[in-house]
Amino acid sequence: ATEYCASVKASTEGWQVCLELFTNVPARIPEARMFALQVIDAMIMRAGIRGNENGAPERLEITRKELLKFVSTHYAGAGYQSEIPFLKNKLAHTITLLGLALYPAQWPTFIKDLLSLTGLPDTTGPITEDSAKAVNVAAVNPLLIDFVLRVLSSLDEEMVNPAVPRGSEEVARNTDIKDAMRVEDVSRMAHVWYSVLAHMSASYPDLARTSLKLMAVYVSWIDINLIVNEPFMRIVFGLLKSSPALRNQACHCLTEIVGKGMRPMEKLYLLQFVSIVDILKQLETDDVEFAEMAGKLVNVSAVELKNIWIDKSSTTPDARSTAYAMLEQLMPLILSLLAHEYDEVSSTVFPAINEILGVFKKMQREGVALSQSQQDFLSRLLPKLVDKLKYDEDYSWPTAVDSSAGDGDGSLDEDDDEVVFAELRRNLRVFIDAIGQIAPGLYDNVVLSTVHGIFKQCNQFGVSSERASDEGGEGNGQLGWVRAELGIYLVQAYGERLSSSKGLRFHAPKQGDGVNGGSSSVNGGGSASSASIDSLSDMMSMMIHSGVINSSHPAIATTYFENFVRFNGYFDVNRDAVTAVLTSFLGPTGIRHPNGVVRPRVWYFLHRFVRQLHQQVLPMYSSDFIRAVVDLLDIRADASKISDLSAGAGGGYGLFDSQLYLFESCGIMLSPAELDESTRMSLLQHLFNPLFAGAQRLMNQKSTEQIIQDPRALLQIHHYLTAIGSIIKGFPDVRVDSKSISASSPHQLSPSTAQVFVKAADMCIAILEALQASQLIREAARFTLSRMLSVLGAEALPYMPRLIDGLVGSCAVEELSDLLGFLGLIVFKFKPDVAPTASKLLLPVISKVYGFLDQVSQEGATGTDEAVLLQDLRKAYLTWVVAIFNSDLDSIFLTPQNAPHLVTIFRPIASQLATDPSNPQTQRLAFNVVFKAVQAWMVDPMGWHTLATLTPAALAALNKAGSNSEAGSRCAMRQIAAQKLEIALDGPVAKEARSQFRELVTKTTVPACFEAPTHREFRITDAQASLVVTEISAVLQILLLAGMPEIAEGDGSAVAAMPAPQTLVPPVGGDLNRNQFASYLCTAFFPSVGCPTAMGTEFVQALASLDQKQFKKYLSAFLTNGGGGGSGAQ
Repeated sequence: ATEYCASVKASTEGWQVCLELFTNVPARIPEARMFALQVIDAMIMRAGIRGNENGAPERLEITRKELLKFVSTHYAGAGYQSEIPFLKNKLAHTITLLGLALYPAQWPTFIKDLLSLTGLPDTTGPITEDSAKAVNVAAVNPLLIDFVLRVLSSLDEEMVNPAVPRGSEEVARNTDIKDAMRVEDVSRMAHVWYSVLAHMSASYPDLARTSLKLMAVYVSWIDINLIVNEPFMRIVFGLLKSSPALRNQACHCLTEIVGKGMRPMEKLYLLQFVSIVDILKQLETDDVEFAEMAGKLVNVSAVELKNIWIDKSSTTPDARSTAYAMLEQLMPLILSLLAHEYDEVSSTVFPAINEILGVFKKMQREGVALSQSQQDFLSRLLPKLVDKLKYDEDYSWPTAVDSSAGDGDGSLDEDDDEVVFAELRRNLRVFIDAIGQIAPGLYDNVVLSTVHGIFKQCNQFGVSSERASDEGGEGNGQLGWVRAELGIYLVQAYGERLSSSKGLRFHAPKQGDGVNGGSSSVNGGGSASSASIDSLSDMMSMMIHSGVINSSHPAIATTYFENFVRFNGYFDVNRDAVTAVLTSFLGPTGIRHPNGVVRPRVWYFLHRFVRQLHQQVLPMYSSDFIRAVVDLLDIRADASKISDLSAGAGGGYGLFDSQLYLFESCGIMLSPAELDESTRMSLLQHLFNPLFAGAQRLMNQKSTEQIIQDPRALLQIHHYLTAIGSIIKGFPDVRVDSKSISASSPHQLSPSTAQVFVKAADMCIAILEALQASQLIREAARFTLSRMLSVLGAEALPYMPRLIDGLVGSCAVEELSDLLGFLGLIVFKFKPDVAPTASKLLLPVISKVYGFLDQVSQEGATGTDEAVLLQDLRKAYLTWVVAIFNSDLDSIFLTPQNAPHLVTIFRPIASQLATDPSNPQTQRLAFNVVFKAVQAWMVDPMGWHTLATLTPAALAALNKAGSNSEAGSRCAMRQIAAQKLEIALDGPVAKEARSQFRELVTKTTVPACFEAPTHREFRITDAQASLVVTEISAVLQILLLAGMPEIAEGDGSAVAAMPAPQTLVPPVGGDLNRNQFASYLCTAFFPSVGCPTAMGTEFVQALASLDQKQFKKYLSAFLTNGGGGGSGAQ
């Protein structure tokens, strides 16, 4: 059936059958008639933009006559009333398409013919008081008026509506149509709208409303005088006082008229002609919907007047003065609408407020003082803005009973009300901060006095948890939660403004400073930063001592505690306040807040708070802190998360994710070196013992196979291990002395503390080895042991082989990618001590990587997601190998157990990853690995120089230090790593491995340097591909360096005396005839790929004589122009 319908639409004759079907009497079923119109539409569209393609005019003329005949007969009476609305709209759209195709060339009377159906007189020219007298109401057909208005509405949608995308030809056609309509037809339409409004508003309000709607959309491009004239405006103004439906649409129509694009002087005349200020003053905004419409009219009027006021190039001084006088008359209306109880109404005047404040700021920048009236406006505006910051008293909050109020994880669902109110506050803050910039004295007076009054009232009468309003009216009796929250929020707003503009540096308070210390002048020229910070400090103190946190209402706690995190510098100079704040945190409205959504947020803020406190402050609170939170540390796996055990897919672990903040906070509280060691050990045991016991109990209750099959047990064990890791996370990382060559410098942990952590590591490793088949356990073990490494340093390195064995055996692709990143950080941080450990891990990890990649190369990726994961794995693997070289641990490849596999490891990098054009980033990394390997084993095999990529300044310092010492007395990082591995860099094993690598370079790497950039899918002009060519240039140049006789045939002493190889800037110099690599290119490689001798010689000379930037440019041209090497290598 679908194919048949499509064939009918596509056929050249189907439209005739469908035209008959639609106009048939009696009418066919609606679905058939709808399809018939769709077929007719398809025929019209095939006729082309101008309706003159493929013999279309005849078909379109037949269709026009039949449809107009149908409308004039069938829609003139009961047939229209019984017609289904969607068919009326569809027929109106079809006639619109006809008109667009035929008007004005083939159907010049399109608009006239339509309007004649209504029974209204065909009238053009200006509208006067007599225009309505010519109407014979008895001859008018309201049904056909309704249909014609539908066509005009559809015409706007197809021709003007900016939301509809159009091609350039269609835009040109529509422009021609509008030009033709402006001659007379638009005037005809205006007379119809006027007649409808004048004669039918009372009896047919829907027609009047539609006419007003059409006036609003057409006014943007028709002659404004057709509508803005005395007779028309008198009717429109009268409708502003009629029924709600009509006055709303009339107000919207006026809004579009005022907002029409015009020259400034013309716009001022328009606003004066319609007496916009007087009209607005007379509007009664008791109805909320009409108040919103009126607000939009006030707003657009104010914005237009402001534009005239500031336009000095197109207006006269008198005009600007008049515009501003009119704007000042609108300011009370703006303030009144801003103060409306409904935010939908208040927000309508936000653009006008923003524009006015923008002008005031510009005046301030230009050194122009505000007038008294402007200062008065700001003085009235700011308190209203501050008042609008309050929550509505009937605002609906999540149930404050238990964690079921939220998602169980402390996340507040962003329902519509919360999102809308947050956006409202952001806008209000912009205005308030702007006033703070324009008139800092006024800002301080209003904000500080409001905050002072709220907290003083709270301190005197207390605060309610249930009642929104103040007990005895605003400012009297017990404080309601609405104003309490406002006071806390204003503290935050005040501090954020200071932080963004001046920065926050708290200092000890001075005697006599008060919260009302701001200047009383509106234009007080920017109070001193120290005074503003003193005011913030005073407000923080008042907030703490007011007892406002005693309210358990959910609006209070989050902002209250967030302020302490945001402005933590306050506690640097007010350390006595820490006790009161921590007491609040640990109290019933803090970490034990009755609202399950608020409570986890407080846990997070507590973590941030203690993390920011000075270490010297913590010990005095450690014992009380641990005892206060310990009952909240009971771990219970969330049953709702069991069905989705993957953290990534499940989005988290519910409430436990927030619980981890408490565990880490405990670690922070126990980390200071000043804490008594016996106290620390006692509290650590208090924290760790339940976790150890819980994990061991589960491991002992069931066999490994049973635990693997029990999701709840796995999740519980996962939580135990992660909690242990979070506690350890609270301790500082091992200190690494940057001046020392070793990363295992002494750290802060005491031996007893380290012993507890080692016990935890033993348990973690044991559980991992038993349950490594579970991704949950692997995830937890990696997290916990990574924290062990950070805190214990080199002492934890012996656990690495067992950790990697447990993680690699059953890991998925994405886990392996993450693990490679982790290993890269480890080798960098703990070089060279990590060398023996890294050597043991090398083959298992690489085998797992190639296992995944080989499997896909044989079977292919199962989908896009897997392909992306494997691409990430390739990048992670190469990045890890680069990290090994950058950490000067290249010797781990040369150990007796790894050296035999060197070629197996590097061949896929050079032959596959470097030549795969599907991902230039991977190619670039692969060639970078090759560059590092050549540098390590062919240029500097004895390890005199670092392989790390250093800044030019660091390299210069390194070379200077090297030049001041004898080669024999130096011991570089790479040599120390070799000593750690107990291998000789000049021993037979290392020499044999390097010899095999040289052969690999000759057979694989050199061809890859030409193969990769000449692949048909390689886009050399692409930015990423350009970076690949840069790496290839570097590889070829360092191979030429490696071919120098003193390097290729020497014992390494020549390299020892050189600066770091990566600082050598070509030309390399020397006798190219004696250069092994140059000879290989000229005598072996280029001839093998069919490159002419002269071209090969020229290439080698360029390689030897050009610097890196010049050679890259040469190589790009060589490859792009199809040089012998390029075309032959392909």
